[in-house]
Amino acid sequence: MMGKQRLVFLGFNSMLVHKRGVENVIHFQSQASPADLNYYIFWDAQTAVRRYENLICVGIKKNIFWFVALNVVLLKLKRKKCKIFIHSHNPLMSIMSFFQTDLFTVHDGLYYLTTATKHKLNVFFWLLEKLLYLRCSFVHFISEYAKKMSLHKSDKNYEIIANTSHFEVVNIDGFSDNNLRRFDIDVTKVFTVRSIEERALINLIIEVAGKLKNSKIEFFIAGKGPLLDFYRERIEKLELKNITLLGYVSDKDLLYYYNDCDIVLIPAAYGEGFGLPIIEGYFFDKPVIASNVCAIPEVIISEYFLFENTCDSVLSKLNFAKEMTHIKYRKHYDDFFSNKVVLSQMLALYKKLL
Repeated sequence: MMGKQRLVFLGFNSMLVHKRGVENVIHFQSQASPADLNYYIFWDAQTAVRRYENLICVGIKKNIFWFVALNVVLLKLKRKKCKIFIHSHNPLMSIMSFFQTDLFTVHDGLYYLTTATKHKLNVFFWLLEKLLYLRCSFVHFISEYAKKMSLHKSDKNYEIIANTSHFEVVNIDGFSDNNLRRFDIDVTKVFTVRSIEERALINLIIEVAGKLKNSKIEFFIAGKGPLLDFYRERIEKLELKNITLLGYVSDKDLLYYYNDCDIVLIPAAYGEGFGLPIIEGYFFDKPVIASNVCAIPEVIISEYFLFENTCDSVLSKLNFAKEMTHIKYRKHYDDFFSNKVVLSQMLALYKKLL
């Protein structure tokens, strides 16, 4: 079809460590690759080559000379009389590469994120993002919102393809239920998967839990982040027994929590280029309520499940979701976000570009 072609993914972290974001996306995209060989280049503690399923993973030591190592690897791949097609998720690698990036996936725009966080160097990130698009032949956005908030203003050379969930292919044999709390069947269990940082609005969930502390409702929040200890201390100070910050939760234990919960709750202030936990909730046929911000309205099954970021609005939607047991949430996932659907779209894109 295209002779000896190597598809090279540029990312951030090793496939061998816990991965909830970019690494899972790259792993799935590699399943759609029609190339002869697939490589994954990422930052690592040391330079090493490993195999991860269909990917040849090349870790380059992250020091001040990492860009030299990156280009040495790319030149070696090029010298073997094979064409290389670069699909990048890493803006710095795309900018510092000798080779132009053929396809770049945007999860959230650099300038958009730094503006939202009021970063002192947001003008610098504006320049970086502008330079990034000059160095990319084609751009893939994971949502209409991600495209809208980017600095890629052209109506050409881009495509929007949503994310999917790797839970379709996770081996659930022997998943651990150690230390998982069991509850009365009369208790409504609300599950949240978020990075524990300011934009995740954990403070809003704590406020809601405070209002419902005498009700039969329990909140579980999975995730790690810089504010984990801060919020744990706040929950302890408020003496709330109906909310638990779980910290890091393995993929296999996430399966348990998604399957066991009654409602999935996803609050956000900004920085949601897609909303992976929303479609994961649908994969487990659960109702999902989420903030009416960013790309979330594109992913949610209906606008009636969206809340404003106030305690009263969340309480109202929790009551609403408890009554919506007749809706086929899994069908929404299967129709729009399943591995089959997204894999087919990515394969078509690769064939067009290759």
